[in-house]
Amino acid sequence: MGNDIKIQKTVYNATEFNKVVDRSFTTFTQPTVEEDTDTVDELFRLYEKLYFEIDVTGEQNSHEYLIKKSSELVNFEANTEEIQPLLDEIAQLREQLLQANQQILDLETATN
Repeated sequence: MGNDIKIQKTVYNATEFNKVVDRSFTTFTQPTVEEDTDTVDELFRLYEKLYFEIDVTGEQNSHEYLIKKSSELVNFEANTEEIQPLLDEIAQLREQLLQANQQILDLETATN
């Protein structure tokens, strides 16, 4: 074995290593700035496009979810409070109509 190969190893501590090796990141091309396409206009464009594909009810990804989430910003409960007296009045009028129809029925059956 006359062809001996000598291997020499040089060890650097962290401080010396940082002096010898450039650890900064470089690229071969200039970085490109990507335009953010997430806009309000894009949201509503997609909403109109996917309107009939969105589930009506569900905890997420549904029209019900959108209503609940938007209601956190819009005072939806105030609108409900304004409507409730009208709903109560409708229920009362229906009850009066039912009673009046019952009286008419009673009078018609009594005269026959």
